[in-house]
Amino acid sequence: MGVLVLYMVKYENDQKAAMVADDAVKDRAAIHCKAIADFGGKPIAQYGSYGEYDMVYIYEMPDDKALAANLHLTDSFGLAKHSKTVPLMASDDFVASLALAQGTKTEYGPAKTD
Repeated sequence: MGVLVLYMVKYENDQKAAMVADDAVKDRAAIHCKAIADFGGKPIAQYGSYGEYDMVYIYEMPDDKALAANLHLTDSFGLAKHSKTVPLMASDDFVASLALAQGTKTEYGPAKTD
């Protein structure tokens, strides 16, 4: 399995205006899914939203480099007011990471203020 990611995007107002006006660019999910595939990725789910974000995507990329390249390209077009990328992991991996945190001997701890 590659890198699983949640990507949320809020489009610039001029971009949304173009989507409203032009059928050729209205379906951003289809366009973005093609870009994901162009970098060797696999789209898993995409949803339109309203409020803080306009679109939400879940997809898998082959590695961090492909994910970064896809995000660099997306950012370079200036389509988004802001976006957020959240790495995801399977729930059993999350549980295993908690066990690893519990079992790892470390001196790390909270800062003390006395």
